[in-house]
Amino acid sequence: MYETVSPTVNPSDTLPGLPPQQAAKQHPEQPTTWTFTERGTGQPMTVTCMPGCILDHTNDIATPSYPGDIWCQAPRQDVTLPINSNGSPEEYRVLSSTLNVRPFDEMVSARLPFVSLEIIDDHWIEDLDPDGLETVIRTLAERLDDLREAHAELVRTRTEYAARRQA
Repeated sequence: MYETVSPTVNPSDTLPGLPPQQAAKQHPEQPTTWTFTERGTGQPMTVTCMPGCILDHTNDIATPSYPGDIWCQAPRQDVTLPINSNGSPEEYRVLSSTLNVRPFDEMVSARLPFVSLEIIDDHWIEDLDPDGLETVIRTLAERLDDLREAHAELVRTRTEYAARRQA
């Protein structure tokens, strides 16, 4: 589980090289604004984190970075299920999601917040916009309806089977 940080700094309050986590303690109600050096040009670039960003951008601030490598992520909650893929059950993350933004990405759509959905341990559907995420949710909801029907059938069948065994 990731630690939640509520970073905030107004551009006028930002000190060069001040890690966002230190800045967050000063102004918890606003997203962190910070500056990094663009690796290709050597010029400073300013970025404001997505609200709720929990990433530590200290390395981005301390060393020249390519703008396309800058990204923000909100905290996620992991859920695991015991899945048997090799002869014995093992806990795998399932249906975990992250809220992200890559403000300087080549794909314009990634410059707005999007969701990446981890279907199962390290198998992702990435860069989902609201419509794409709704499509995934609708698909999973249909599967849940099928599982609920299977559950009801299982309960009926077990009850009938147990009754016959006792007869």
